[in-house]
Amino acid sequence: MEEKTLFPREEKSEILFKKISEDKWACEKLMETFCSYLFSNDGVDLPDSPSSTEFAQALFNSYRNRDLSAFLMAICQNTVFDLLRNAFLIPYRFNADGKQNPMIMTDENGMLLPEYKRSIHEREYRHFHEVYTDLGAPKNIFLAQAYRYSHSYTSDDMEPEQNILEKNNGVLLIRELPDTVKLKETEAEAYSAVWDLMIELEKNLPMAYVFYGQDSLVEHNERYDEIGIFLPNSLFLKNLERHVAKAEEIIYVRNYWCHEGRSSAVKAGNESA
Repeated sequence: MEEKTLFPREEKSEILFKKISEDKWACEKLMETFCSYLFSNDGVDLPDSPSSTEFAQALFNSYRNRDLSAFLMAICQNTVFDLLRNAFLIPYRFNADGKQNPMIMTDENGMLLPEYKRSIHEREYRHFHEVYTDLGAPKNIFLAQAYRYSHSYTSDDMEPEQNILEKNNGVLLIRELPDTVKLKETEAEAYSAVWDLMIELEKNLPMAYVFYGQDSLVEHNERYDEIGIFLPNSLFLKNLERHVAKAEEIIYVRNYWCHEGRSSAVKAGNESA
């Protein structure tokens, strides 16, 4: 009988799981996040906990279909990868499920886009622009809105739906990374490749959102992977300039070594050919 899972499996996710399981801090974050969602959604606008019948059905279906994510979603409204994202252990996808996230509200010169003039407080924009100017008007730093999400499904059509957990305005930094698509890496492998960068960001800037896109940045007709670091105003508005500088420092150091590592590998491969 053909196995059918509600959620597609991430290929080669073992690489990522191994890195997480070998880091005690990451394991504690994951367990803490799971426990906070388990049958208790205090302060989070999510569907009610499952009834006893729904719980039993979800448990048995997950056993028959070997679909852990479907069971987790039934009991805590998070798939396996939702839990990892909401524990801030892997990046969110740019524009996941076809929904714009993050939503960029300024142009490349730091000017507020006309369509967002009524949706952002003037004081909030002014503070962003002051920091943007003090930093020397750097490239690819924007005022943006972003949200965290999980998934749920209705028993009627079994179609997963995205649930918004919280929305925030803040500062978004977008930076280039080596192109993992050309290297034939899956998204799970790519997550593993940037995992050290993300964990260092989270340990220094707790609860910053990290976004990742494979082959999604286009410059001069060349495609690159890109990483986005979103600093919510609710957490980072105070001393924002220092927080942005810290994120830049971490990205620069990690990205430098990442590029150096790729270049060395390519060079070694060419020399042995």
